[in-house]
Amino acid sequence: VHGGIQRLGSGLTDYSFEHVAQTNLEKKTAIAREACKLLKDGDIIFCDSGTTIRCFCVEMVEYIRQNNIHIKVYTNSIANLELLAPYMQVWLIGGQYRANRKDFCGYLSDKSLEGLIFDKCFVGADGCADGRQFTTTDFETASMNEIAIHNSRCTIMLTDSSKFSTSSHVAYVTADKLHFVITDDGVEPEILKKLQDFAGRVVCAEVNP
Repeated sequence: VHGGIQRLGSGLTDYSFEHVAQTNLEKKTAIAREACKLLKDGDIIFCDSGTTIRCFCVEMVEYIRQNNIHIKVYTNSIANLELLAPYMQVWLIGGQYRANRKDFCGYLSDKSLEGLIFDKCFVGADGCADGRQFTTTDFETASMNEIAIHNSRCTIMLTDSSKFSTSSHVAYVTADKLHFVITDDGVEPEILKKLQDFAGRVVCAEVNP
């Protein structure tokens, strides 16, 4: 991390979708509802395979029904596909299947993404170093998200406040490359100030307002 060394605990390397999906649900849901407000009729979006993005997909289903808008979604996540497919057009990015993340990754996934342009991409993180570098646990996830960010007109990071107290070992995007960071109101003031200095716009969703 910036200015020092942090011990890499086992929780940062052994990712389990089922385990992570059960943590900070209220925060993730509040973040997801704020993120839905950025959707516009006709958007073509990319959604990565993290659990906060999964919450976003849950809220997106209700949002598009209430507002009668049409969204096209690309994702590498089986969990997202199963949720969204009954309600909108979804394209699944294939490749090597990872059961622990319920997604696809690797060379085929990267090559598929390279030829696609998105209005918006919604990505998450497994940690954040010094309030500036968003991180993930593995190179394959980092590679996919880097390509999606490069090919998107607008990049939205969805991450709950707990991620700012830990850092995984692969940094894939810095705050200054993000148009929006949507988190919850539990972010420490010092970290929030750093985000506001570098990211395009920071939104802190109220949890249980």
